[in-house]
Amino acid sequence: MDTNFAVHYQTWKNTEAVTHALTEFRKHFPINPIHLVSDNGADYTDFVDTFNLSYTFKSSNVFPNGRFGGISHCYEWLSRLNETCTMYDTDWVVIFEDDVLTKSNNIIYPTSDSGGVSLNSWTFRLTNELRKHNTKNQKWGYGMCGGSIFKREVFLDCYSKINKFPLEELSKLDDRILGWSDTLINCLLQYFGYTYEVWGGMGDMTIGRQIPETACFIHGFKEFY
Repeated sequence: MDTNFAVHYQTWKNTEAVTHALTEFRKHFPINPIHLVSDNGADYTDFVDTFNLSYTFKSSNVFPNGRFGGISHCYEWLSRLNETCTMYDTDWVVIFEDDVLTKSNNIIYPTSDSGGVSLNSWTFRLTNELRKHNTKNQKWGYGMCGGSIFKREVFLDCYSKINKFPLEELSKLDDRILGWSDTLINCLLQYFGYTYEVWGGMGDMTIGRQIPETACFIHGFKEFY
């Protein structure tokens, strides 16, 4: 049984989807730590004992229309992720969303500092800027949706330098990093010199690509949407 990763799971009001995602996860990973965060949505207090997890209710909603409501929401989401990273001592953290399905307990970790389901290109201008700060990364772009993974200590290092992360200026080069969490975290990690890869430990039901046999987590399970 692999317990070398924790789960950060932010959600809103879809209790049926959350119940299914956590039930399937616990079938394969019964004791891995989970931090469930309500984005000013439903009260998930009862889930603490049912799924053996930590729970935090947040009074602000950072995804009011399915995307960040502004730059302050971006920083708040990163702060919540930092809370999860400081709660546990695992090597890795997996990002969960309501449409993540756990397929098996055979998790194979990336060889890079982070891994996601795809490599969507940044704009040319943002790529050039990130290259100035990062000499190690080989894959420039984003794809860290639900089911993706990163090294916990890597994120903690990046967050410790959050005041040096010029998010507003970078967003002028590619405004998508102010829209969604997968673009934001990929940009943060790459800006501070860390690496990213398309990870065979996850797959996606929505992009028409064959799901790898090695996939532990599947993004895009929409049955409860």
